[in-house]
Amino acid sequence: MSHTRTASQPDLFQPADRPGYRAIEEIEPPPEDFIQRIRDELAATLATARGAQSLPWRDLTQTMLVEMRFHSIAETWLPDDESAPLRAAFAIEMERLYAIAETAASADSQGIPTESR
Repeated sequence: MSHTRTASQPDLFQPADRPGYRAIEEIEPPPEDFIQRIRDELAATLATARGAQSLPWRDLTQTMLVEMRFHSIAETWLPDDESAPLRAAFAIEMERLYAIAETAASADSQGIPTESR
């Protein structure tokens, strides 16, 4: 098996003191409009969760993907002092929605009609 790399592909194991190395801190931050789109997406997702009376996504797989995405992009792209409260608020809403879903599933398994809940 041949190991080749293009000129644009950096050596992942190149020592920091060699020419061409760029520390992660040297990479410029994303543009403000990108960060604002992240903020808008997170705000919309949080509003969806806050306004819901049951899990608003079609199934648990999509719900888990939304939850993982929310936490991931908040933690990755926003400063800690901004992401931490957003993530905490979203976690509270998700706990509330999971409790509602669990109550509904329990009632369904016991044969309780929807109107009686």
